[in-house]
Amino acid sequence: MIKVLRLSGHLRLLFIAIVSVACLAQDSAAPVGNATAQTTAEPAIINCGTFAANDPQLDLVSKLCVFALTYRTKLPDFIAQQTTTSHGPSSTVVITAQVTYRKGVEQHSEVVINGKPVPPKGPVYADLYFFTNGEFGPMLINLFEVPGAIEFTFTRNDTLLGEPVAVYEFHLPKNKNTFWTIHDPRGETLKPEFRGHLWLERQTGRIMREEIEPAVDAWQTGITSMKLSADFSMTKVSDVGTFLLPVKSESTVCLMGRLGAQLGCVNNVTVFHDYQKFVATSRVVPAEPTP
Repeated sequence: MIKVLRLSGHLRLLFIAIVSVACLAQDSAAPVGNATAQTTAEPAIINCGTFAANDPQLDLVSKLCVFALTYRTKLPDFIAQQTTTSHGPSSTVVITAQVTYRKGVEQHSEVVINGKPVPPKGPVYADLYFFTNGEFGPMLINLFEVPGAIEFTFTRNDTLLGEPVAVYEFHLPKNKNTFWTIHDPRGETLKPEFRGHLWLERQTGRIMREEIEPAVDAWQTGITSMKLSADFSMTKVSDVGTFLLPVKSESTVCLMGRLGAQLGCVNNVTVFHDYQKFVATSRVVPAEPTP
């Protein structure tokens, strides 16, 4: 997922760019959005049963691993609408876009910022306060595609939206982070330590929420705090069926300027809605008359 923010009229931040490695148990489709693929001569073998074998409390994590590594191959081609509300220190921006998911690849089009359409061939990011992609796969898949990189721990049983859930903490140490990257406001590229939580339905292991938070040095990066979450739900795609899909994502980032000056925070809430079957369209162009 990629977050692009504009703060105080001139400061732009590439919030989190998660760089996907090759999805070993998936199809060979290109990675979503601006994620990039790294390939190795011999792909690592992912054994999802290892989590539960080492700790019975991680049985649901093993089930989620199996689901995640085949997630994109099981999704149909569809389109959806995306509405983002970005609250900054002095303004609120509303961005809408159409998301097209086809053959494992996510694309955005028909972008409208505060009611003003962005030209299809124009510089989409020139005045963009916020944009996101990746909730349709990489955010979940990246948890498992590098064996042994991320550590999971059961924390508690709870309820979420009235459903019994098991809550797990996960930890990606800095020395094992080869795939999640932050581009900070000063142009530096970092692969820091990450922590997060998963809310899994207790009966099935179905993911309901994922939360990610990097550990960054505010004086080094200008980022005082940063958090991203995504909510998933069984969602109807018209004329196709019901699938586990993102319904909402939220991110908050707070920035610090020179000499420790607080620049404020930006909170972004994205809602995904109106899922429909993707139907390719074509247009017949009349042949030029023969002289």
